Amino acid sequence: MNHPFEYPEIFYNEVIHYLESRWERRLTNHERHVLIEGYRYGRMIEAEAELKILYAD
Repeated sequence: MNHPFEYPEIFYNEVIHYLESRWERRLTNHERHVLIEGYRYGRMIEAEAELKILYAD
């Protein structure tokens, strides 16, 4: 089972492919790690915003 904000590899691959295509090169391992952490953080912020809307008075 995944921990919160860990997603199947396919989601990360989509983001990695997008940047590699845009920059026209392969990302380094460090760049991939930073990108994945940024993706998780963005999804966490998005989920928190959705919860605020859902439970707003």
